[in-house]
Amino acid sequence: MENLYITSIIMIAILIILSYIIGRKNSTLKYVVPLMVGILSVIVFIVSFFIGGWTGMGVGAISFTAFISSLISLIIISVVEALKGKGNKNIHQ
Repeated sequence: MENLYITSIIMIAILIILSYIIGRKNSTLKYVVPLMVGILSVIVFIVSFFIGGWTGMGVGAISFTAFISSLISLIIISVVEALKGKGNKNIHQ
């Protein structure tokens, strides 16, 4: 269980970093990376039922961790962007 927490934290950090690297050119692309990982993790979770056994459970647990990490990173990115937007509006007024 502790390994899943560590994996989640690492995935969240990687997703946020990738989102900001990709989002430098176009700010809407910041949201694409976590969404793509979320969609991919749902697909892998569904496939894990067809694998079956302990291997399928392991794949399912990792894909569930990736899904939760993508949701958390998407929330963090959205909150940071919202706070940036509020800060910029106050400066220009």
